Amino acid sequence: MFFEGSEKKIEIIFKPSAPNLRSLGQPFWEDVVWAAGAKILSKVSNEHIDAYLLSESSLFVYDHYLVMITCGRTRLIQAAKKILTHIKPAHIEAFFYERKNEVFPQYQPTDFFEDLRKLNKWFPDGQAVRFGQEDEHHLFLFSTNKTYTPAKDDHTMEVLMHGVKPNRIEIDSLVKGQIDDHIFDPIGYSVNAIDGPYYYTIHVTPEKMGNYTSYETDAANIYEQKALATKVVDLFNPTSFDLVLFNSEEVAEPMFENYILKKRYHKKLASGYITQYFTYYRPQEVAEEAFAVQELDA
Repeated sequence: MFFEGSEKKIEIIFKPSAPNLRSLGQPFWEDVVWAAGAKILSKVSNEHIDAYLLSESSLFVYDHYLVMITCGRTRLIQAAKKILTHIKPAHIEAFFYERKNEVFPQYQPTDFFEDLRKLNKWFPDGQAVRFGQEDEHHLFLFSTNKTYTPAKDDHTMEVLMHGVKPNRIEIDSLVKGQIDDHIFDPIGYSVNAIDGPYYYTIHVTPEKMGNYTSYETDAANIYEQKALATKVVDLFNPTSFDLVLFNSEEVAEPMFENYILKKRYHKKLASGYITQYFTYYRPQEVAEEAFAVQELDA
């Protein structure tokens, strides 16, 4: 038995004329999450955000903006369909669908290109790109081509880590505000945190097969992202990781002690965001024993 930690993500910015998302109520979001093949475990809220901790990752709902992240064998594209059935694409300022390469893609119910066929029907003006080579770490991104100008303080940072070997877990050093977390049986850990208008989320899949951990926040500006990413990497000590930045302007490529920058990509989206994707790895010092494998039960 294994669990796929690599995640899929939708981010939707709605026009002010769209229905208030938070007013739709938890039963609506339970249906959205269920459509993806997950369920809501718990919730914390403040005046800006309803943060739902899911059986497979997280959902953050603002008045006219949402972020939904799912892992495992979820069908996040079905959650997007559920949302777009209720709130038509005409009410959307910008839409993004992100999908990281999976460790075990053969067990996924869809691949990015199947999802893309649906996305192209909903958003015929959209564009799909890939950051990274197909035989290495990579990230697919679909985005609408509508003109949109993000605010200067609109930033998102993702640290996507493989081969995590944490020295000790001190999650509170990486998040702020109200914290909602869950330890999964037999293994796994998730945490959401909200601090004013900002969110943090961490998902740890510590299995021997498919070891993967992700960290994401919109709280760090372009001057803070490098220092925060360094804290994340120092804590989790991955063998390799990807850094994904969504900012209103391009930043200099960050360097991390004991890691080599392998690849870097960038793309200015029609929506105004500049997306940067960096892949890092820690050089192997000595030869290691070959990794024993066995048949997997999907």
